[in-house]
Amino acid sequence: MGMAASQARYLALTARKTNVEYEGQQINQERTALANQSADAFNQYLALEVPTAPSTQDFTTVQYTYQDGMVTEAISNMTPVNDPAHPDANYLVEHYRYIDLYKGVRYTRANPQVRLDPDTGLPTYVGNNELTAYVPGDETLDLALAQIRNDNPGDPIETATDLYYYTSYGRTYFATKDELIACANSSPDTEHQINLNTYYADYMQEKISSTDYAFVEFDNNGRATSIAFENLSATFSIETETITDDVAYQDAMNQYNYKKLQYEKAIQDINAKTEIIQQEDRTLELRLRQLDTEQKALTTEMEAVQAVIKKNVESTFKTFSN
Repeated sequence: MGMAASQARYLALTARKTNVEYEGQQINQERTALANQSADAFNQYLALEVPTAPSTQDFTTVQYTYQDGMVTEAISNMTPVNDPAHPDANYLVEHYRYIDLYKGVRYTRANPQVRLDPDTGLPTYVGNNELTAYVPGDETLDLALAQIRNDNPGDPIETATDLYYYTSYGRTYFATKDELIACANSSPDTEHQINLNTYYADYMQEKISSTDYAFVEFDNNGRATSIAFENLSATFSIETETITDDVAYQDAMNQYNYKKLQYEKAIQDINAKTEIIQQEDRTLELRLRQLDTEQKALTTEMEAVQAVIKKNVESTFKTFSN
């Protein structure tokens, strides 16, 4: 190889080696960026809150009850007291009972589908329920209507004289003639009628709460065994019952299952992202190894070309020295 050719080859090898080193630097920068992304994914993983399944113990309470005649009273709270005005009491007790009350209730029906007789214009149906004009004289209907009017003062039914009723699922509903006709005429196609106020009377449970001073006795386990209210002469035995709020527990379990699905989805997303990062890093690492091999080959070849150039230089100078 001549001097000029050797020098040209050496310059080409130098340029190629420079490009290889530059590409290697770029790959290292890309791997550094991937490492940062991997660290971010790991930090996201650490930031995830692992859902904890609810325990029934968290929704279980001890319920104290006692029998006052035929009525069951439940104790909702007991606060220790030391009040000179109530020397025979050691607790202020909040208690309640449920009683059945006959009440008149307003029930508003959305889109009631009221139909009128085409000849008379009088109401005939509410949905599939046939309407009957109310005539006083039926003891059951009269009693129900009286209770409805008593519990819904100011409503049109309190003073209306033209009333209709229908029976649905064993319950009798009342409605005024004017409201029925207004509903039927509110939409020509009877598909979007205005709401209809209907009324019924029935027995319903109502919670009656009281707060009284009482003397409460406890057993060796700290559970209440008897209670004597200061305004009563009787002493009642207390029964203890462990109650679990199944509805609240199920709500908590549903929330747990939802959070668990979210957590698992987040883990899957992080794992998928990490797998992509690792695959890209493996590809870059392989390319870096190829560049490293190429650089070593270039270095070897450059050393060989340098040796040739040196030999050519020495030969040239020896020629002139002779």
